Amino acid sequence: MKEPLSPRIVTIESREDAAREMRAIGVCEGGVDAMQDKARTVALKITGASVPVAHILKQQMLSLGGDAAVHAHVLTHAVESSDVLIMGTPLQLRRLVERLSFQPFDLPALGERIAKIVDDTTRPARPALRGRSFSLDLAERVHVMGVVNVTPDSFSDGGLYLQPTEALRHALALIKDGADIIDVGGQSSRPGSEPVDEDEELKRVLPVVEMLAEEWSGPISIDTASSRVARATLEAGAGIVNDITAFSSDAELPGVTAEYGAAAILMHMRGTPATMQENPVYDDVMGEICGTLGEAVENARAAGLGEDQIAVDPGIGFGKTTEHNLAILKRLPELAVLGKPIVIGTSRKGFIGSVLDLPVEERLEGTIATAAYAVAQGARIVRVHDVKPVVRAVRMVEACITQGA
Repeated sequence: MKEPLSPRIVTIESREDAAREMRAIGVCEGGVDAMQDKARTVALKITGASVPVAHILKQQMLSLGGDAAVHAHVLTHAVESSDVLIMGTPLQLRRLVERLSFQPFDLPALGERIAKIVDDTTRPARPALRGRSFSLDLAERVHVMGVVNVTPDSFSDGGLYLQPTEALRHALALIKDGADIIDVGGQSSRPGSEPVDEDEELKRVLPVVEMLAEEWSGPISIDTASSRVARATLEAGAGIVNDITAFSSDAELPGVTAEYGAAAILMHMRGTPATMQENPVYDDVMGEICGTLGEAVENARAAGLGEDQIAVDPGIGFGKTTEHNLAILKRLPELAVLGKPIVIGTSRKGFIGSVLDLPVEERLEGTIATAAYAVAQGARIVRVHDVKPVVRAVRMVEACITQGA
């Protein structure tokens, strides 16, 4: 059975962005020149529409005063399908939805999906993340997640907090610095790293979670892709499962997360930590991230997680080049199509070192800059090693956004 057409938001902030999207579809250069200024309203991209559907969408948007970019050979039927870039104001798109309700080719269902996207982007819901023993109002303010790596080989702090008492001391220091969430991990996910067995992972993280839960009532996140590790740490007091594989590597993990009423952070990764940086290639990096995370969200729902128990993370540095990571940050608002809070983790990562030509220990300013930019682009949780300076930067960005409006 053919997959239903699924529209998504495309970030277009300039004529150059519009031209890039149109050329990717196959629009002739005359069409690119005529339409690129029209795209600076709301732009929806639909992939793989049939020629009749593409033609209908083009004609309807033109009649409404908007436009739709399609492949140059749609009119001659020299192609079998075309991506479609719909461009219009929210009012034009709502009128399009009304017209699609009377059309064939499953266009009424497409109209319903377009209506939801327009509603979500023009009247965004108040984002929240809820677990068994906590509820975070992410609309009120951005929350900062502090990293506690209980590993010997993490790329920036491996071996510093391998002893449970040292890890606990570090976690409490991060809380004092303003961390809202503590993320405990026992397995390095740096590029090229190999997995450790579950016994070793549990040996590293379980004592830390147990001790931290006794000292602090705030949300503890367990950074794991293992249902066994998740079950043990959720039993000990964790309330969030932060899975870099987005529930794709352990079939029991979604059910365990739901069983304990925990929240889930679903992250996009291409490949595995051992292989992810071996020439990662995307046709459309943000489109593929949205598609993969959309499937992960559906998987989480099917396992029993509630709508406010799911957050998504585009996975900066996980199977991406420097150019991919910068594109993700620029196009981060496109993740809003999933309707879930966005988590971002840029802290000390390699793309910062690549841009600034700096070693890992000198990437604080780059971390602050990318975290602040991500917040301006819609991120609601930032995951960092250096909590205090990032908290200050985030609060300043929020002031600019809310008080400067």
